Amino acid sequence: MSTEQQPPTTELPKTEPKAEPNALATTLTGGWEQFKQGQLISYKLMALILLVVAGIGTWVYISRSNQKTDSARWTEWDSLASVSSAEEFAKKNPNTSQARLAMLDVARTQLGPDGIDRFAAPDPKVRKTAVENVEKARESFTKLVDEFKDDPLLRMMCLLGCAKAESALVGMLKDDTLDQYLGDPKKAIEWLDKVAETAPDTDWGKDSKKLADTLRNQNTQQQVRDLQRSVYLIPTPSFPGFDPKMPKDAAHGFPDGFGP
Repeated sequence: MSTEQQPPTTELPKTEPKAEPNALATTLTGGWEQFKQGQLISYKLMALILLVVAGIGTWVYISRSNQKTDSARWTEWDSLASVSSAEEFAKKNPNTSQARLAMLDVARTQLGPDGIDRFAAPDPKVRKTAVENVEKARESFTKLVDEFKDDPLLRMMCLLGCAKAESALVGMLKDDTLDQYLGDPKKAIEWLDKVAETAPDTDWGKDSKKLADTLRNQNTQQQVRDLQRSVYLIPTPSFPGFDPKMPKDAAHGFPDGFGP
């Protein structure tokens, strides 16, 4: 047997088997290309969808941020311990639920503990400050009536606060006057009627109606004024006495030489 040199064997390149096309991948790829080219949906509709998605994302972000801020406000509101801190809080957070509730607490304090409860204080300065506090409470309650228009219970509390403040000032004279009062019985009746209309079946509503009907009597209004003066130690107005140095005829109200 001859030993002839065999030519080197050349290996053929291996051919990898082609993968079968995936129907889902083909569909998605084709759909995405059509979407980019505006063939699947129009560019106008595409832009609208993007705007809506962006708007939803922005709303979610703002909502989450507001929740954190709102939570912080509730925590701060819950820690308020004085009228001054509540007023400062309301200034820092205008047009918020927490600010409205803070001012409601201020008004209630000014009306009760810092107001009506001090009307009978022996110190005239304390009484004067108490009256001023009730006036502030009346102003705050009047504003809060509209701000709590969507909350029936809190709105009714504000109406009742207006009625109480106005009624408490019926017998309070304005500074340097003898016949002008800080409170108006007619206005008090209006507030009381509103309370009765808002909650006719409650004790608040029934009592308010009775008081309103009572105040409609002119004699009763005067009695209320007299009662407030006696209870709250308010001095009855008096005319100045005669000056002993005045001429006799002038003391009787006549010019010199024309008296009896």
